[in-house]
Amino acid sequence: MATQKQVLEDLCVEIAKLKKDMKAMQKRLFNPDSGLIVETNKNTEFREMCEPERQQLIDQFKGVLRWKRVIEWGIGVVFVAIIGAVIKILMG
Repeated sequence: MATQKQVLEDLCVEIAKLKKDMKAMQKRLFNPDSGLIVETNKNTEFREMCEPERQQLIDQFKGVLRWKRVIEWGIGVVFVAIIGAVIKILMG
């Protein structure tokens, strides 16, 4: 069984490893050139820059959906008229 001194030394070694890992993670997160915060700010800036174009595309898409509804309604009316004409011809 390990002595208390050995256990404490092992614990100190593990703490040193954890500190080293924490420093590496902090360096990656807070790197001023490519850190997480910088990347998040770049993403936000890009989304804000593209917002007017995005809104224009959404408006165009809504226009296409409106056109599609009108065409579907018109095709339905024509279909019903054809069915009615066929029934009238068959009935008499």
